[in-house]
Amino acid sequence: MIKYLSVLIVVLDQLTKFIVHSTMNLYDSIQVVPYLLNFTYIRNEGIAFGIYFQGAETIFIVLPILITIYLFYLLKSEEFQDKFSQIALFLIIAGAVGNIIDRIFRGYVVDFIDFHLNGMHWYVFNIADSSVTIGLIFLLYSSIIINK
Repeated sequence: MIKYLSVLIVVLDQLTKFIVHSTMNLYDSIQVVPYLLNFTYIRNEGIAFGIYFQGAETIFIVLPILITIYLFYLLKSEEFQDKFSQIALFLIIAGAVGNIIDRIFRGYVVDFIDFHLNGMHWYVFNIADSSVTIGLIFLLYSSIIINK
């Protein structure tokens, strides 16, 4: 069941990125919830938060693939057998796969979820990024609270 959630996240992530990429121009912004949420199309050619290193494009593909392979290995590990840890790892894997697909086929990651409040914006992100973040929060919760 958890595996299907991962597939659903990857499909939803790729579908929303396809829609944004094919219907919006770069840097276009659509107000969704006034003073809170826009869909703003940007391309992230770097790593987290748009950090970019000239000439490191291959690393942005290879490193996430290696980390994802390691996460699959952790799924078999004895210390990650509780359901909460499994969900966390599958969420992280789904997010990683979604962004890896973008990097391989587009050369950049499509980001579009733009939260803001009183003129202060958070980094623009996507469903895959959300999945990784939620997975990491679940993993921390599982490690600190559940497994002590």
